[in-house]
Amino acid sequence: MSQVRETAYRFPVPEAARLASLIGMQSDLEQVIAYCDRMIERYAGPHLKKTPFEIVGFTTPLDFVDWEALSTAACISYAKCFSTGVRESLDRNLLSTADIELKTLHNFVVNFRDKHIAHSVNSFEENLVTVHIGEHFQSPQEIETVTASHTKAAGLSIEVPAKLKRLARWWLGKVDEEMAVERAKLLRIARDTPLSELKAHGVPQSSSPTDRIGNVRKRRRNP
Repeated sequence: MSQVRETAYRFPVPEAARLASLIGMQSDLEQVIAYCDRMIERYAGPHLKKTPFEIVGFTTPLDFVDWEALSTAACISYAKCFSTGVRESLDRNLLSTADIELKTLHNFVVNFRDKHIAHSVNSFEENLVTVHIGEHFQSPQEIETVTASHTKAAGLSIEVPAKLKRLARWWLGKVDEEMAVERAKLLRIARDTPLSELKAHGVPQSSSPTDRIGNVRKRRRNP
């Protein structure tokens, strides 16, 4: 029995904007989980504890550049879901049904991204200038040293990736529920639209080979 061939056509109706935004947010949340999994696998997982006396995250060798990069990527991908721009955002008010740990972590991650990663306006970073005064100094003219120092939080705390992974999964559940509603709504609209009008929007433009490499992971199940 031959397989029926179907062609995907663009469906740029205004009502499709929400579903288009949701698939982008789904991708970002799945990426948050991927970053957290990498952090746990490399530095924070129980499998790294070789003896009862080891404390994972303290006795585990930590590449701070790698940890900070993954922390930054995870926070940016998460916070992106709650920022408005070309696409719509998730409704933060849905967190009212979540437990206190998820609510607290959500606020922390968004603030960490907004006030530490994107801007330096917080207690996560300190830039300090000091003068060095000897105990025997009689006059400020004896001061010879002025120094500047910089300290900052090198990424998330060691226990956060596992918690952030749970938070991302919680939001994915909400996204899946809303996507099902939006698909059903758009299916009704499509069925009420003449085929000639639907086909007039054309098929999605093919991306270049380079683009396709970057887009492989973005192809989601779409029943």
